[in-house]
Amino acid sequence: MTRPRTVTHTYTLDGGWRRAHHEPLTVDHADDLRHQGVTMVRARRGMFDIRELSLREYPPRASTRPPTPA
Repeated sequence: MTRPRTVTHTYTLDGGWRRAHHEPLTVDHADDLRHQGVTMVRARRGMFDIRELSLREYPPRASTRPPTPA
């Protein structure tokens, strides 16, 4: 299992992007952020892997399509 991403910035419609306390992005933390009105986060894993992630549906769900035969 990979380590969780670390939240560096949060985004709200009212305030835009703001720096955040560096905390791991877990399902519980994402739920808390959603209740605070945060819609997106910038999160990093390692030195160069930085992504903007929507909290609308976090964690992302696996595809429901069955795998295609090879």
